[in-house]
Amino acid sequence: MLKKIQQTLSKYNKKVWVMYNAENHDKYFCKFFSRNLSTQSICIISTDDIYILVSSLDAQNVTKLKYNKEKIHILIYENSAKLHEYIEDVIANLKFPNEICLSYSTMSDKSTDILTHGDFVMLTTLLKAPYQKYSKKVKFSSAEKIIYDLVAEKTIKQLERLKFIANITSEILDTTFEKLRVGVTEIQIVNLTTNITNEIMKKYIGKNNIQSYGMAWENCPIVLTGENFLKGGHALPSSKKLNRGDTVYFDFGIEVTFDDKETLYSDMQRMGYVLKQNETSAPKDVQKVFDTLVEAIEDGIDELKPGKKGYEIDTIVRNKITKAGYPDYNHATGHPVGLKVHDIGAIITLKNSKRARLELVENGVYTLEPRVSISNGGSIEEMIQVTKFGGLPLCNTQKKLYLIKE
Repeated sequence: MLKKIQQTLSKYNKKVWVMYNAENHDKYFCKFFSRNLSTQSICIISTDDIYILVSSLDAQNVTKLKYNKEKIHILIYENSAKLHEYIEDVIANLKFPNEICLSYSTMSDKSTDILTHGDFVMLTTLLKAPYQKYSKKVKFSSAEKIIYDLVAEKTIKQLERLKFIANITSEILDTTFEKLRVGVTEIQIVNLTTNITNEIMKKYIGKNNIQSYGMAWENCPIVLTGENFLKGGHALPSSKKLNRGDTVYFDFGIEVTFDDKETLYSDMQRMGYVLKQNETSAPKDVQKVFDTLVEAIEDGIDELKPGKKGYEIDTIVRNKITKAGYPDYNHATGHPVGLKVHDIGAIITLKNSKRARLELVENGVYTLEPRVSISNGGSIEEMIQVTKFGGLPLCNTQKKLYLIKE
């Protein structure tokens, strides 16, 4: 991973990234280096060497670190004077780089906005001191693109786990649709889904290293039926009953924790229709909604390749919906998923979003979730892995409309 960090610095033509961690506040420092250093630590990463400045209070914990001593240099400081001295030495060894990347966001993204304002002021003051002493210039910039690249890409183990979780999510949704009946309320459907989730997850606890599970977010699942679909994607379920002729929409996911303490998430949407008396299939207007959604997602999947920007995928999928005669929807076409429901990385949305201008990364996992925002409309959401040959769904995508008969 350390080699990958340095390669990513080179990719963006950056020389130095400085991370500041105290009491495990910087989750990326914890991920890449250590969770055992609780006091103030500063990590200075260059394309050649890595320096970790550690308080003497954590000197014993440093022995727990596994590192290449030729590439990673541990410097133990006893007081602030020694810390200043080490920083000056390291900056000098690096030949006073004129730009230093820090872990803050320019995109209002909490995932990369690691430094508090106070930490930023303190750290930049420390780092500027040797430059001021020797009348040299330095500027500070965001390390967010570096972080996006490093974290948005999923490991092989994470991909296998996410596929497993996605298939369980699909199983729960399949079972729920099989048990839906005319006359139940949206709230009752939520309770049904919860009960089915608990029953299905019983057989998976203890298998594939699954330790525990839960719903992927508060108020999960989101269930809307018929005219309530116009309320919007995050609307809470109501006492409205499921009537014949209604479309049914689920937004659902699970949170799964494994025995190594890694927690991963799924996020999927499915669409169904309640048949009227004497109907054996959905009417043409409902079928058109469903087919348009499926085709829009298929078009997007084909283009989910490394280097594509989020807005480029959004344009392809969104245009499919509007060109079919439906209104535009007021949310993103997709987002990263895995470590969180809304994960770190490029957002698949309109170009005016800064994160939509980020590139998709190979082996990143993103959702595609176009919407037909009309009464009795619909939405489908799939989880897709980015590969150089296009998107690879993590489980079977929805190709047929769920039909509720009774």
